[in-house]
Formats: sequence, structure tokens, C-alpha cells
Amino acid sequence: MTLDALHAVKETFETVVDQEADFLICIKGNASDLKRKLNKHLAKNKKKLLRAETLEKGHGRIEYRSIEMIGILPWQTGWPHTHTVCRVTRKRKKIRRGEVISESCEEVLYVGSFTIDKHTPEKVLSFSRGHWGIENSLHHRKDRSMDEDRNRASASKSGRTMCYLRSIAALVFNRSKESLSVIQRRISKHTHLLVRLLSSGSLNEWERHSKPYKLA
Repeated sequence: MTLDALHAVKETFETVVDQEADFLICIKGNASDLKRKLNKHLAKNKKKLLRAETLEKGHGRIEYRSIEMIGILPWQTGWPHTHTVCRVTRKRKKIRRGEVISESCEEVLYVGSFTIDKHTPEKVLSFSRGHWGIENSLHHRKDRSMDEDRNRASASKSGRTMCYLRSIAALVFNRSKESLSVIQRRISKHTHLLVRLLSSGSLNEWERHSKPYKLA
């Protein structure tokens, strides 16, 4: 499971491993003590780091990604099931008519429950890329279309619940070829569709029986 920094809490680490799964979780300021220890461990073991990188060109963009990875132990972090730490660097250039019009560089820390010999650096780099592809698509829907960042519920105990509900809504909207406004208006007029969604075993089952994108 790849998870963003919101889920960097010890209880989540325990829950994922109890379900016989592995996690790769982004670490930011909300887990500052863990972040400090991970950075210290990477700096101390520069010569031992496993590395991989990718370079892609297309659609008016050049994207370079690299990963530095090394094993770590729970007693070194004070957090359960922490066995791999990695730092991912993403550099992007947008090009128009042969000229670079913008550049960006971002470094992100991750900690994983799997041991260092379970996955290659190339594989872990692909995990992080897949996660951010989903994250970016959700951001566009949830922040731009649903105005999530300014919603006051995020400051209350209901914030996480609302986050999950918006994620489900964004996933549903992304499966339709119609515009977001059309889908929103349609489902708001047929609220029984939402009830059916919650009781369905999968999105495919819901779409097959309810036909949410084909109502008159």
C-alpha cells in the first residue's frame, strides 16, 4: 500500500502489517521526529545507498526521477515495522516550442515496511510514481473542483471522513467520459444512486446495475 503523509501514524503502520500487507508511506512535517531520523540515517550512509533513476520525455515535458534507498530498523526510528527508507527526487521541465518555460524540483521521503532486499530500487521508484499519479488526479478533482482545501471540515474531527468521501466521489467522476458538472447534477437529482454505491461490492457492480452515467 502506498499512502500519503496524512497516514504517517503508528496505528496505521500496525494496521497495515497486521493485515499481512506492506506499506510505503510518505513522511513529512506531521511526523517530524521520524523525518529527522530518516534524513540522518540517509546522510550517515551515503556510500551504502542503493540508487536508481529514470528519464522520460514526451508531451512537452522532461521528467527525471531518482531514488536513494537503504535499510533501517524499528529501534533506530522508534516506529514499528520501519525497515526501508528512501528519498525520491523529481525534477520536471516544461517545454514549449523548444524552450524551457518552467522547472520544478521536489524531494520526498518514504518509509517502507518491507526489507531492503525484497524490492529493487527501480521497483520502489515505480511504486512512488504510481502513488503520485493517483494523488495528482485526486488533487485536481478534490481541490480544484470540490474546493477541499478551503473546506472547514478539514479542521474538525470529521475532516478525514470528508476526505474519504471526496476521494470516492473523485474516483466515480473519473470513470465517466462526461464533464464533472454533468455528473454532479445527475447524481444530485438521483440520490438513490449513492445509496446503491455504498451497498455495492465494487464500482463495476454499481455501474452495471445502476447505470449512473446513462440516466435520462
